[in-house]
Amino acid sequence: MLTKLSIQNFKGIGSFNIEDLARINLLIGKNDSGKSTIMEVIYYLCHEFYEPPQLSLVMSRRTDVFTGASELWFGYNRQSEIVIRALFGSTELCWKIKPEGPARDTFFSHFFQSTGGASDNIALGGTSYMGNFSVTSHGGRVIERMQMDQKTKQTLSSYVSHVSLIDCTMKSKTTEVERILGRLKIDGADASFGQILDDIYGKGKEWEFIPHPEDPTARRLVFKESGRLRYFSDFGDGLRCCVGILGTAMTLENTALCVEEIESHQHSGSLSKLIKYLVEIAREKNLQVFLSTHSMDVWESLHRGVYAEDEAKEKEEFRCFLIERNAETGEVTSENTYDVQKITKALE
Repeated sequence: MLTKLSIQNFKGIGSFNIEDLARINLLIGKNDSGKSTIMEVIYYLCHEFYEPPQLSLVMSRRTDVFTGASELWFGYNRQSEIVIRALFGSTELCWKIKPEGPARDTFFSHFFQSTGGASDNIALGGTSYMGNFSVTSHGGRVIERMQMDQKTKQTLSSYVSHVSLIDCTMKSKTTEVERILGRLKIDGADASFGQILDDIYGKGKEWEFIPHPEDPTARRLVFKESGRLRYFSDFGDGLRCCVGILGTAMTLENTALCVEEIESHQHSGSLSKLIKYLVEIAREKNLQVFLSTHSMDVWESLHRGVYAEDEAKEKEEFRCFLIERNAETGEVTSENTYDVQKITKALE
């Protein structure tokens, strides 16, 4: 499990440190406070250590316009070094990016360091071409080349290779959701998943994949509602987002799930149930969850919902971090707090 993270000179973040991460981690703050960048770092750093290069995906997920390598640096200052460190138990992973040679070249360096002081550096030579980051790298699965004991390597590999990020783009991709539900169908989890959807929305208990009448080669996801079939793409955004989030969680194990703005398109009642089931799945599947939000409804669903009658469990597995950013210096702070007045004031 990821317990500590630090970021220097990456995108809109000049410096950032967060500690004491738990199973359920809520990052709450205003727009442009750095929450999405923190989630990106968790996702892309992990995958970079398993199957690089991931650098080309960091900017492209948010924009369809020209992007240059300098946009990865805080203040576009390529003279500084980007350093990201993540602590997993007694093992620290580090991702460094710095200019090397011509302005269009970027050098990558990976290493791990245990708390006992042992370290192993693996350098990856890469070239980042201006314009949507056409990156090449030479390293293969970095984590498999590190000199650490096999048990630690297997635990880390399982975690970093399956970390998932659900953002606004993924939520709208019906094809991705259909792929996820196809996996649940194969795993025999379709009935239990249907029960969850029925409890939250009063629909979705029965679903299947059928050939489309206008293209028999294309099998489409349909829900049975009031005795008739409806294509999944016909349902509202709230249900479709919920299916993507909980469906993804049910296909994962021993890793992390990052969800941006889980409250999107959700009624307060459905949001509360969605979060309750997500926490239950996280416990069952040994998942670490990161939620970013600027809505008090998410905090309410956790603090006064899931953990309302279990203060000991809340202390054990839930952290609420108030994220604030100084636009001039890029310093992003993370205060672990449950003070509703302080959180409300910070969101004003």
